[in-house]
Amino acid sequence: MSTTTTSTVTTTVVTSQRPLYPIGIPEKFSADGVVQRFPGNTTVCHVPADSPLQPGMNALHASLSSHPVLSKLIHLLPKPSWHMTVVDGVRDTECEPGMWPPGMEKLPLDECTREFSKKLRAVGLELEREGLAPPYKMRVRGFDPAVIGIGLEIEGANPEEEKRLRRLRDRVSDALGFRAPNHETYGFHITMAYLMRHIDGENRDALNEVFAQHLPALQREFDLGPLEFCTFENMYAFHRLFYLGEQD
Repeated sequence: MSTTTTSTVTTTVVTSQRPLYPIGIPEKFSADGVVQRFPGNTTVCHVPADSPLQPGMNALHASLSSHPVLSKLIHLLPKPSWHMTVVDGVRDTECEPGMWPPGMEKLPLDECTREFSKKLRAVGLELEREGLAPPYKMRVRGFDPAVIGIGLEIEGANPEEEKRLRRLRDRVSDALGFRAPNHETYGFHITMAYLMRHIDGENRDALNEVFAQHLPALQREFDLGPLEFCTFENMYAFHRLFYLGEQD
């Protein structure tokens, strides 16, 4: 399957190699939409409750949740979970090469989280001196291709801020001791829902109509606050252990 996207239009080309379900099933959600245990740790910036992005995101959430067809094909995430990942940490079930720091693949997740905490607290104290402190000025590019989930593609509000965010990713990844295989190509995003079924044909047209309706209210600049080191048990909530840069 291949996917193309513009700011509001996404298309899918179905091939014989396409899995029965979208990526994320059954690891993050069961085929009938029940959230699954998927523990890990990560660094994120949550979307502030007073962000200028919130009204547009709330309106999109309402349209998707009330849609007679699309609502049955997706699993909307709780609004408090909305965030931008800066650097993924590790997931308990993903131990393939490149996804954990070398030599730490067999560590219990809790022990790995403690090690990461020490390293990230130290890095956090250097962010201001290195020009990497918040706020992070962002803008919405459009919608992601809606193959795995539904969300916003975002980037630094200007080329300089995008470079600063990439430097932040490098700094945090190196502190954790590894760069994931997609480190250089990673796209910043805010996920609002996961697909429970592939969305094709007339359903894809309906989704594109929803995107076109809501893009004007979403295509704006906004700020994100301090980077958070979080743990999670599933995709519903990301529990902050601390902000990078705060004192113990």
